[in-house]
Amino acid sequence: MRKKWLCLLAALAMLAPSWASAGRGATFYSNGDRETPRVAITIDDWYEPGLLPDFMAVAQTYDVKLTLYPCGINLHEEDRELWQAALDAGHEIGSHGYRHVGYTTLNNRQIIREYERFQEALDTTLGYTYMFLTVRLPFGDGRKQGENGPISRAIKAAGFGHVVFWDWDNTDDVEAAVKHVQNGSIILIHANRKDLRFFEALMEGLSGHAYEYVTVSELLGIQTRLDPEPEAE
Repeated sequence: MRKKWLCLLAALAMLAPSWASAGRGATFYSNGDRETPRVAITIDDWYEPGLLPDFMAVAQTYDVKLTLYPCGINLHEEDRELWQAALDAGHEIGSHGYRHVGYTTLNNRQIIREYERFQEALDTTLGYTYMFLTVRLPFGDGRKQGENGPISRAIKAAGFGHVVFWDWDNTDDVEAAVKHVQNGSIILIHANRKDLRFFEALMEGLSGHAYEYVTVSELLGIQTRLDPEPEAE
């Protein structure tokens, strides 16, 4: 399975220049449905994977399903039990690329290689192939360019159709965060001790609200890496 996946990415790399130069790119998301009381909590980077149990403990207390966006360089086989425990608890893993670098500095083939290396690291860490569904770009790159921009088209050329941004990322002001959160919100925090404290305070502040805390793929109704292309009229 892993060899087939890497062969597919290699084939996509050969086609990447033409794919990324024409047509619409990946779909961008900053929030989910504003009519449904669901919220997604997402956690980036994971330079400190040892904090996974602490984040999961808070998540369990408040019945939260997390979406974890590690960089591939932070995935290691010795942490297998930690990452598997997160998946077993119903949390979700997405890709933050292999390195935390600006994608504006990369060409199409380099972007594809970022995801090849991420998948390799994730496979090694878990001991099997985990088919993540969404990606998050370091620094929010590509957001200003939009879905028809070169980064978005390169992401789609790499085989991914869902790029997840956020509608709140300030972890300095819990009160402001509580006021901001609404139906469909996607909250961005990072895997460090400061944001762990913010996460716990945020969930306590939201305890009187009737939100369901779901993974990003559940919030957005995403089931596959790439949505089928619409049929030509």
